[in-house]
Amino acid sequence: MNIEKFMGDVRLKYPKILDIIEINRKRLMVFLPREELLAVTDYVFRELECRYIIVTGMDSQEGYEIIYHYSDDSSGWMINLNVILPHNDPQVESITPVVYGAEWIEREIMDLLGITFLHHPKPERFLMAESWPEGEYPFRRKNREE
Repeated sequence: MNIEKFMGDVRLKYPKILDIIEINRKRLMVFLPREELLAVTDYVFRELECRYIIVTGMDSQEGYEIIYHYSDDSSGWMINLNVILPHNDPQVESITPVVYGAEWIEREIMDLLGITFLHHPKPERFLMAESWPEGEYPFRRKNREE
């Protein structure tokens, strides 16, 4: 993958992308609004044939950050798609229609951070017991001012 060509192509194809930052010599962070996630995922996974690795989530000062990790194995580049969800509206489209392998990790993030993945094929608890209190999420900051 020619990374400069990728950056130019993805910006042209998805003009709502917020920013692209070269984190280090083999990792890009693509910041995008949540409404672009499914389309950009489809582009990276299906069109560019990057390998899906994992999704990570965290509660940051800016909001709930969801980072989708992909690898272009032929070039060694890692591409991260970063979506920041507002603390007062933690929902985003599930990527499972494009990357079915994300089903379990999205459920984990649902349990631990309370993120709603819209149109998820099985929006059920995955890690937490059914008796776990509704609305309590172990990975959310406790002392953040809303």
